[in-house]
Amino acid sequence: MLLSILFSAAVSMVLGSQESSAVKPLHFRLGAEGDILAWLTAGPYPNDGALQLKGTGFKTDYLQGEDTSNPKEGDRASGHEWRLAAGTVLKGIDLKGLFHWDEPGIGYCFANIVSPTDQSARLLFGSDDGAKVFLNGEQIFSKQVARGIKRDEEKVPIHLRKGVNRLLFKIEQGDGDWGLMARIVDAHGLVESLSIQPTVTDGLRQARAFAGSEGGFDVESWSEYFRIHALSSTLAAHLGDRIHDAEKLSEALHSAENSVSGAHDNLDHFNAALQHHTANLKRQYAASRQPLVDWAQHPGPFLDAEPAHGDWIRVLSGGRYFSHADGKPFIPIGANHNPDWPELEQANPLRADFDPQRTDRWFQRLVDHGVNVIRLMVETPPSGNLEQPVGTINPEHLIWLDNIVGAAHRHGVRLWITPYDTFWMSLRKDASPYWQANGGPIANPIDFLTKRSIIDLQKRRIKFLIDRYGNSDTIFAWEIMNEIDLWWGASPEQIRTWVDEVAPEIRKYERQKWGRNHMLTISFAKAEPEGINADTAFRQPEFDFATMHLYLGASRGTNPGQEDQAAADFAAGVTYAREQVRDNRPVLDGESGPIDHWIKEEGFDDLVFHRMSWAHLLAGGAGPGTRWPYRQPHHITNGMLETLKSMSAFCADVPWDLLTGATHAVPLSLGQSAHSATLTTDRGGLVWATSAGDAGLGRLSLPTFNRAMRYRVFDVRKGSWLTEVRRVHASESAVVTLPKGVREVAVWMGKG
Repeated sequence: MLLSILFSAAVSMVLGSQESSAVKPLHFRLGAEGDILAWLTAGPYPNDGALQLKGTGFKTDYLQGEDTSNPKEGDRASGHEWRLAAGTVLKGIDLKGLFHWDEPGIGYCFANIVSPTDQSARLLFGSDDGAKVFLNGEQIFSKQVARGIKRDEEKVPIHLRKGVNRLLFKIEQGDGDWGLMARIVDAHGLVESLSIQPTVTDGLRQARAFAGSEGGFDVESWSEYFRIHALSSTLAAHLGDRIHDAEKLSEALHSAENSVSGAHDNLDHFNAALQHHTANLKRQYAASRQPLVDWAQHPGPFLDAEPAHGDWIRVLSGGRYFSHADGKPFIPIGANHNPDWPELEQANPLRADFDPQRTDRWFQRLVDHGVNVIRLMVETPPSGNLEQPVGTINPEHLIWLDNIVGAAHRHGVRLWITPYDTFWMSLRKDASPYWQANGGPIANPIDFLTKRSIIDLQKRRIKFLIDRYGNSDTIFAWEIMNEIDLWWGASPEQIRTWVDEVAPEIRKYERQKWGRNHMLTISFAKAEPEGINADTAFRQPEFDFATMHLYLGASRGTNPGQEDQAAADFAAGVTYAREQVRDNRPVLDGESGPIDHWIKEEGFDDLVFHRMSWAHLLAGGAGPGTRWPYRQPHHITNGMLETLKSMSAFCADVPWDLLTGATHAVPLSLGQSAHSATLTTDRGGLVWATSAGDAGLGRLSLPTFNRAMRYRVFDVRKGSWLTEVRRVHASESAVVTLPKGVREVAVWMGKG
């Protein structure tokens, strides 16, 4: 376990304090596919304006000679030391973790590449965010862009001269993650050489011991050894009672630790020890884990639940909203929460800090704030796959999902499940087993929606989830594909063909399996689908409700003063969806938030969330929508939870069955209102109003109906009902005078 802890520091964290010593060369082997895994790094440097793609640091030469830079570890450049760091083939180098930095910035990565001869090659890399690249003093690449890291996204032809070649990356940070993956291909005999300080005490101290030696330190074997060592250790620690011959696995771990820590005589022996014990641990790990693998393929239902008696959510009679099995309205209140985000990631038995009780406590906190639905993708490929390889259920990932589903079930939170995280499948092809390069069936993106063998695999995965969790009312709905229009290059006709085959088969399978079925839906990345895609999104008969990803207008990159516009955009998206629906099925946002430029200031982000959530609900959405957090790390803030708590109190007292049926236009004049959203039917309605100034709303002139009506006013900031008036005769006006300073209200109107 000690070596695992040391390596976790080595691969993506800043090194410890530097000790004064003479630098020496340390040679590193490139990875088997040419990956550069060791770097000298410097940063972070200022980068004002990066969130608007105008980062000043991108043009600033912090090295006072980027084209001539040839650093040694310990050298200083504009206040920062060059420091040795190592990455992995799977994740590259994590500059955010290395620098412990969460603001816009600039970081440098330097390597000397030694070539035995003059030769042409290609430099393949992915960067998060933009990058400049210098080779032997010449700038060979420059792109200022906001993006996630993607292996081999850029392909640059290069010429390596015989001997040392200086390679410098300048990587820009806007927000989110920050890193680099780079490799050199179509070249032969390359070695990396860095001038390092041998006596520094850090996670790479064993590598440092070979400074000045012949040969190259095998970073890829080093990282692979610690990967399998960590997997074996956590398997023994967290699932020891469910594996085969746990004692043999512990013996293999002990032998590996003694051998690797004692291999100091020469570099070849050390590399050989790494490779030998890596292979041995892999064999014993596979043997010990096999019973888990066998179990995971046909595990049976996770929960002891009787489908016939479950409270399965369905569409409310009359449409527009949802209901419990007994007909009582159900308004979904919640957000997105992927498995590898804080609070749920601790339910993963592969984590060193495995703590499923923390996940359980988190669901209790959600319930305390009125949350009753979480939208959950079953995997995020960079952090774990449900299938590994394709067609084989990964038992540790299944246990992770079991722990999440179990916690949700105990606290009465429903899960809106989608089986594929198509964003990460596309962005990180190196991390998903579905791509051909990883032994999977996808050669080209379009295959995912058109290739027969893959469609069969998709059905199999959804049916597996139905077999495992479908007997329980913990499932809110199945979203059979996330953002089906964006990542695969499919035409609207191809999308419709896929849906027409998969959706009815899934519905039929669940009904045959459990005697009833949960609701079905699908999501599109385009906020307002048109044409054939609109038919699929809003009118496909197999879907129970329409879900949109409302990344609209100001909600894409909000700044102070734009919160009202963000809310208006959001409400307009709901209105568009309602107009597209022909059978009054519910419409519900599945993702939203500041996708392009994350909001740094938490208080303002809370305000934007608050406005957009109320606008969604009171414009006729089936709930407030489900925010994609866009926080670092992804999480719903305390302020957002307080908004959801207030909405829960409001929703609990509204007779939603009076708001079904056709919409009915009525006059509305709100005086001092800066923004409003409304929904009215012939039996009632909703109004949301916010004031433009500190004085408050004052008098509200509310819609009138041709009957006696009851008006209840809710103070959304306090989360409590404020006042109530009754309009006895149809000829009476509907005016509500509010206390001074009340700036935001929601109003329910109905018969009474």
